[in-house]
Amino acid sequence: MKLSDIDLRLLRVFKSVAESGGFVKAQAVLGISQPAISSHIANLEQRLNVRLCNRGAQGFSLTPLGQEVLEQTNQMLDHLDTYANQLNAIGEKSVQRIRIGVVDCLATDPQNPLSAAIKTVKAKSKDMTVRIGVYDYLDCLTELRASRLDIAIVGIGTNETLPEDVETIHIYDELSGLYCAPSHPCDGVTDPDELATLLKKAEISAHSFFMNPMGDSLDMHLFDESADISQGNVESTAYLTLAGTHVGLIPKHYADQWVKEGELVEIAPETYSVVSQFNAVRIKSAALSDVAQQLWHEFRLGTDQ
Repeated sequence: MKLSDIDLRLLRVFKSVAESGGFVKAQAVLGISQPAISSHIANLEQRLNVRLCNRGAQGFSLTPLGQEVLEQTNQMLDHLDTYANQLNAIGEKSVQRIRIGVVDCLATDPQNPLSAAIKTVKAKSKDMTVRIGVYDYLDCLTELRASRLDIAIVGIGTNETLPEDVETIHIYDELSGLYCAPSHPCDGVTDPDELATLLKKAEISAHSFFMNPMGDSLDMHLFDESADISQGNVESTAYLTLAGTHVGLIPKHYADQWVKEGELVEIAPETYSVVSQFNAVRIKSAALSDVAQQLWHEFRLGTDQ
């Protein structure tokens, strides 16, 4: 098989689980819920066509093939990290830089302070450079820990916490809801029981936060009961929802444009709404450049106002 970004992400999750000694202990390292970790490992086992670990009443243990995969994974990731460090060293001369990671589709949220903060810092440091990369939640943490990012903007559920090695500033809250196209069977249904029945039968697409740190905090049992849940980023969920084939869990600021045009309809917002807390995140032990420190200070000032 050819390795993709998804495979690398799943292998890093597997490495953390194996080295932590199980799913529960890996939560503190990965900053994601146990159901999310289980889903990632199951996905990796399916992609590799190999059972990697035993889990259950007997406790956690690697299978012989799982141990083999771990050894190969360690060698590969060590090589990748070495190459990445060598590449990073090439650009160390550019000290007036900020490397920022964000999860997808935040630019449409008027509460997001990132652009305003960059503008303020840029006005004080004319020679600085800014690099912004779009990652999922886990990749943001991986890139921060590898010193390839200075600061990341990520969302977590209201009942979740980020790993202990990161410092956080809560910068705003994002509200997500369930949406469907006007042609979908759920459109216009007002009876709660009838709607719940239809949702259990529906194909559901949930943006990536659902199976990341928000997995345990969602009080939306339909996700547990639905047999066909498509997980991806916000944009892929929007495509499927607009096509009328899926019900989508989408941030409200992102869905608004299609709601106004009559292409999407929100489903029972009083029942099916999710709040995620967005945080600026940095590694506690990492030394920030002067301009990155100024950006962090701007986020801190925003919370004091």
